[in-house]
Amino acid sequence: METSSTRPTVSAPSAVGSLTWLIVYLAVSGALYFFVTHFPFGTVRIITPSAIDAWVPVLPATVPLYLSYLLVMPTLVWCGRGQRWLPPAFFAGALATGLCLVSHLFWPTEIVRPVADAGWLAWLHRIDSPLAASPSGHVALPVAISVVLATLRKRVAWWFGLWSMVLMLTVLTTGQHLFADMAYGFVVGVFAGTVTFALQYSRVNLRSMTMILLEWLAIVVTLRVAVAVGDWRLYALACLVIATRQHALFILYHDATHYHISRHRFTNDFLINLAIGVPGAVPVEFYRPLHLEHHRHVGTAHDPERRFLYQKQPWEFQPLDTVRLVRQLLGDLLLVNTLRTMRAYRSAGGAVVRPTGPLLCATIVWAVIVALLVYLCGMRVLLLLGALWFGPLFTLGVLLQKIRSFAEHSGGPGVTPGWENWTYAWRVRWLSRLCIWPYHINLHLQHHRNPNVAWHDLPSEIRSDDPMLSSRELPGLLWLGWPLKPRARAGRRP
Repeated sequence: METSSTRPTVSAPSAVGSLTWLIVYLAVSGALYFFVTHFPFGTVRIITPSAIDAWVPVLPATVPLYLSYLLVMPTLVWCGRGQRWLPPAFFAGALATGLCLVSHLFWPTEIVRPVADAGWLAWLHRIDSPLAASPSGHVALPVAISVVLATLRKRVAWWFGLWSMVLMLTVLTTGQHLFADMAYGFVVGVFAGTVTFALQYSRVNLRSMTMILLEWLAIVVTLRVAVAVGDWRLYALACLVIATRQHALFILYHDATHYHISRHRFTNDFLINLAIGVPGAVPVEFYRPLHLEHHRHVGTAHDPERRFLYQKQPWEFQPLDTVRLVRQLLGDLLLVNTLRTMRAYRSAGGAVVRPTGPLLCATIVWAVIVALLVYLCGMRVLLLLGALWFGPLFTLGVLLQKIRSFAEHSGGPGVTPGWENWTYAWRVRWLSRLCIWPYHINLHLQHHRNPNVAWHDLPSEIRSDDPMLSSRELPGLLWLGWPLKPRARAGRRP
């Protein structure tokens, strides 16, 4: 049996997997960079040259070296293909880039560049904005990669270290950044590399951490844009986006109940409580005993879903008529069913969550974050942020989670035509994967068969004879008015 001391932190990525991550990185970072360099939110802080910058010569011939930044991540992926050091190095670089972009989103900056009428510099100034100056992502990205490669004692660290030095010089000699921008970028890069090393040392699942950070990036960008624009129509869209991303975080939270974020219990529970347990008002210490009991007693009278989740609600693990289905969905959307669940749990003498080290640490971090928001924001912005977070969490988020729960366990034999199991698996399309079944939670049959498998490895658990339902059949699982015909279903990768 594999233990936390023998289990590898990461496996060597495939060529296709590495290329996919590179494309995702380039698309997300490119879109955000365009955004922050063309649509600054808030007052732009102008950064003027310092005494040190006065000594730095402007060298137009260094523009090609400056532009070699665009090759850093592709080169990293090429050199690291098939190597186990690629995921942590890639994670560090992406984290550094993300930190810089979030900084530009909240605190826009602009530099005073040297005047250039012709030549390399004039061309560079035409295609690149002076916005998003500090901290310098040109510096943060290669430095973060170099730090991780150095801690892993890889020879390629020398090349990326030298590349970092070249970029640190050329951001100055092209006039694209000032010394302070370069210094801040260096600090961000060292910080990102150090954090990655700490996660690697704690045997954290970097793939899951990447997705947690991406979900939070989507939420933070949505909140920032909604607050800055101040249009109620955008608030409605923001609520929809935030609800789906909160739901996705709770799927990763579900993975953490099985210690798939980290095999180190404190680290695992701290990270997931920080990510969603505390801000989502459901500490993992509360959910884990109920969820493990659900795995032991799924479909029986002792199943917590039967005892608490659907207590005194229309849903009885089989399709409903129109009136009862509307009552069920509205009850989930309007918090009524959540209150019924809480009342049922209390009536059954449910245990009170005792504060643990991971929970206390995550709570302290969030207390600091909230204190900073109170210090930096006015009352109107605080109330708006609270509404945009807790509104979707307790309404749309609950509805999405409940629909997913209906889809995971229903009546099974005798209720769903052609189905002989209590736990379902689904073939899903991109929209349903985005909203209801993120992170392979649609493979719930496979998850219950082997809960020791992390979300990203669930597709490998599909057997050739595993039945699969189509996502188009979900309405028939919920509503008696939807025709559902029996037919053979061959298992295949969703």
